[in-house]
Amino acid sequence: SLGLDAIHTASATDFAVNSASGLAIRVNSLTVDATTKTVTLHLDRDVDSGEAVNVSYTKPAGDNVLQDAAGNDAGNLTKQLVTNNSAADHTAPVLGTATVNGHDLVLSYTEASSLGLNQAHAPGAAAFAVRSTHGPAIGVDSVAVDATAKTVTLHLSRDVNSGEVVNVSYTKPAGNDVLEDAAGNDAANLSNRTVDNLTPASAPAAPSPRLPDTDNDSVPGAEENQAIDPAGAVNGDGNADGIADSTQSAVGSISVATSSSSSTSITLVADSQDGDVSADSAACITSLEQKAPPADLPRALETPIELTSFRATLETVGSSETFSLFVDPATQSNGYWVEDRTGTWVNLTSVPYGGKMATEGERLRLDFQITDGGQFDADGKADGVITAPGAAGHMPLSIVGQAPDPGHDGFWL
Repeated sequence: SLGLDAIHTASATDFAVNSASGLAIRVNSLTVDATTKTVTLHLDRDVDSGEAVNVSYTKPAGDNVLQDAAGNDAGNLTKQLVTNNSAADHTAPVLGTATVNGHDLVLSYTEASSLGLNQAHAPGAAAFAVRSTHGPAIGVDSVAVDATAKTVTLHLSRDVNSGEVVNVSYTKPAGNDVLEDAAGNDAANLSNRTVDNLTPASAPAAPSPRLPDTDNDSVPGAEENQAIDPAGAVNGDGNADGIADSTQSAVGSISVATSSSSSTSITLVADSQDGDVSADSAACITSLEQKAPPADLPRALETPIELTSFRATLETVGSSETFSLFVDPATQSNGYWVEDRTGTWVNLTSVPYGGKMATEGERLRLDFQITDGGQFDADGKADGVITAPGAAGHMPLSIVGQAPDPGHDGFWL
């Protein structure tokens, strides 16, 4: 009749509560009622209706243990099943793992309720963003939610190759079509969550079907047709010369990922005269792609669209070629930065290097020139081909123009 000892009793850390859903449950505190002979564990979250949980108790050393008033110790408990009297579901689904294999990215959620995710009101593809740190832009074509498996599968616009580093973001959209469980608890946003790449190295992901490239500039016509013109229209004419980019070998337009996990269009013009191709031009862009910046990039140089790497063939070996790069002003670029052979990053749009910047409607035009075989031609050979990985980036004006530190490479002008 004496009941439990409410004075010299066990602590919260002597108990463990586990959920079959995998969602963690911590015991914050406990209350012992000597008269009713009950021990109440106060948990750090609600246990939802239908959630299967168990409790364990490990008798600690010392005198403060679960015992009766006469000092008789209670025995240990090992995963004792708990009767669940909860009437509602209050816990939102939590992301457990994010994996990608080829063109499928799978988000696996842990969810307390056995009902799983809400399949009827799933978010659209626009709610998700997938970004590669060094590969071409990745779009999300569609989203499939499996309520029972508690997974969200993003079908990507291209295969992710073995070893490629990607991350995923989710922004809860307005309205009812959001990522949630069957009880209506919304999943939290994701910001640049690293994805485990399961694409096997021994069996690389099959390449995406090769799309027609009628102007031989390495960019499929379908991608060039998504170019944004200076008026802000998606019409495939990035330099607004009235000719589709997909039909001009001296004009290339690609979609690139941004540091804010979105995408944007850029347009490169070879043999450029203020953004237009010279009437008698024989220049040809043979490669245009986005690449990750090198490890030795100056820390003060911000590259919101990473590097724009291109290769162009010229009519005359050893000649100089003029280029224009159209970018979104939202990148806040204040130059086109290229590394010379001494490791110095130089702004080719600056006056000393014969370049300039101009605003055309809703686009920023970066004009610069490179000499075949010169200090900014990455292949270092006067062979009629210019190879240039450069960055439409932002350098604080307080730094630009300072004298270089002779003890360090990688300074800039």
